[in-house]
Amino acid sequence: MRRRWLLVALAVVALAAGAGCLGSGTVSDQQLAQNATYDWNATEEANASVVVNATGGSYQAVLNVTGSNESELRFSQSSTFTGDQPVPIAAVQFRYPNGTVVNASAISVSEGRDAVTVTPPSENGTFAYTAPMGSRSLGVPVVLSGASHEVVLPDGMRANLPVFGQVSPSGYERTVVDDRTRLRWSSVDANQLSVRYYLERDVYLFAGLVALAALVAVGGVVYFRLQIRRLEREREESGLDVNE
Repeated sequence: MRRRWLLVALAVVALAAGAGCLGSGTVSDQQLAQNATYDWNATEEANASVVVNATGGSYQAVLNVTGSNESELRFSQSSTFTGDQPVPIAAVQFRYPNGTVVNASAISVSEGRDAVTVTPPSENGTFAYTAPMGSRSLGVPVVLSGASHEVVLPDGMRANLPVFGQVSPSGYERTVVDDRTRLRWSSVDANQLSVRYYLERDVYLFAGLVALAALVAVGGVVYFRLQIRRLEREREESGLDVNE
């Protein structure tokens, strides 16, 4: 029986490998060639600028590779269960210092088991890409180690309350401009930027529900104590021993 289960497991692994489940395939040529509009001026504030789309589900990153000494950009994200995995980047573009913008046809992109590697067409310029993200949970690989980074959240989103939001690594500055939270690191040596954020309005709603629940609980306690006192008075009026 044990041997039979071992054979079944080996067959499943073989099928998964043949279907590409264990290898590359996260990034396709169609994804890389997708159209996107990037704010190339975003790197004036930081070497790497990440803007979360208003509808969520994806983010856009613009990286200034000029003087970065990075001949290759490696996009990988870590998971407790699966280890390092390639980031499924899309809509890649590169902008030369003279303003010329090229798309995926001029950018070398290769995918391995644990990372997507991009070789920019020039050492000077700006690289941009789009990548998926979780629901109000952002994880961005740091490909420019030691460079300044900035993350811009959608309107009304915040990340400053510990219970509802979390930002890693520490050592960042937080500002709110036009109702958009901006998180800025002067230098990042971590492998990934992680941000869990929330809608500020939801915090007020949650606080209101907690306050309402507290009032109901207090009202229930008061009512219970009043009922006990009423019963005690009735026992006294009936001549019964209250202490029994």
